[in-house]
Amino acid sequence: MGGQTAGLERNRKRRRRCERGDRQWPSLCDVKFSFVLSVTGGKMAKVILCRSKVIGSISLVALACYIGFEIIYWPVHIDICPDPNEDPGFYNGGDKADDLTIVTMFLNIGSIYSTKFYYIKVMSSSVKDYHVWLHSWSKINNRVVAFFDDDSFIKEFKAHRFHLPKEFTTILKVSKDNLPAFRSREQVEQILRDPLFTPSYAAEYTCTMDAKYDALDLALSGGHVRTKYVAWMDIGLFRKIKTTDPLFSLAPPPGLNTSRVGVSQVTARSEVEKLSETEIYRQNIVWVAGGFLIAIRPVMVQFIRNYREISAQLKMRGLADTDQQVIASMYSPTEQGKYRDIQLTTYSCPRGAFGLYGYKYLYFCLPYICKASSECKARAAYDATPIKSSRLIR
Repeated sequence: MGGQTAGLERNRKRRRRCERGDRQWPSLCDVKFSFVLSVTGGKMAKVILCRSKVIGSISLVALACYIGFEIIYWPVHIDICPDPNEDPGFYNGGDKADDLTIVTMFLNIGSIYSTKFYYIKVMSSSVKDYHVWLHSWSKINNRVVAFFDDDSFIKEFKAHRFHLPKEFTTILKVSKDNLPAFRSREQVEQILRDPLFTPSYAAEYTCTMDAKYDALDLALSGGHVRTKYVAWMDIGLFRKIKTTDPLFSLAPPPGLNTSRVGVSQVTARSEVEKLSETEIYRQNIVWVAGGFLIAIRPVMVQFIRNYREISAQLKMRGLADTDQQVIASMYSPTEQGKYRDIQLTTYSCPRGAFGLYGYKYLYFCLPYICKASSECKARAAYDATPIKSSRLIR
């Protein structure tokens, strides 16, 4: 104990001498100061090195993300103009907007919510979005038959189409309660209440999807479509068109057999061709998009009949969601034989084609091909030598 006490006393004396700056003990003070500097400097060096590694890692991640973004979102140019020697019929008639009438409709059912991850509801689009998307119709130089149940949309649509020939725009007001699709609303609501079934949308939206075919039927049976081809197009498919962009028209796409309906393909046929109707609904399978369909008038009339028939049958079996599941079910293994009279021609685009990314390059493909088709015909009419088709160019 005595030795420990004496040692502690000696250390205290040394500290006091260091604090007084005693010249007798310079080595101890210098060593202590050097040790502090060494420890502090080492810690700072470690901090700097650590931060450098973090910054370096972040930079590498950012670079990888940028490269990935460039690869995924790199614009892709496709020239869909067919060789005139292989498809001379495509260029017959030049670029006539009178070749095609576009039918559209907007029913104001409020903001649209879709179910994600089984239970989470996410707003897909609002009424304001549809107001914004109307501007694209000021650029479409085709005959259009439009149905609305909202006076503000009618007024705005008229304003957007005012500069086009008067005969190019027919606007009809409808009430959704008078449309056949909405007569099954209670039945659809009952189906969607099934706890074993996870629908993508509310019952009103399901009825609105079915109402597309009511609008097409009204336009065709009412004598509003006199062109060879008729197309259904959702309001917002050309939403990325700018107000400064020039007018454009849509024309039938290359390769469309007149006995078929043209659609955009979302999922490869091989992945869905063996699925039953129940699997299509339970798994929310989308084979082709329902936002744009094109065919000659008699074919579209028959397609509408087929659609209504199978849609009613599916509801009787407790299946309801969107028209995309109805169309996929129409060509399922058990149903395809019944609807062999009308087949589909599917069109698909690579990511980045026409500046379309995300889900848009899948769902909006065909209308942009129809836009490009019109441009092909316009160039062919202007130049005696049409631009020949080329392969995909990155």
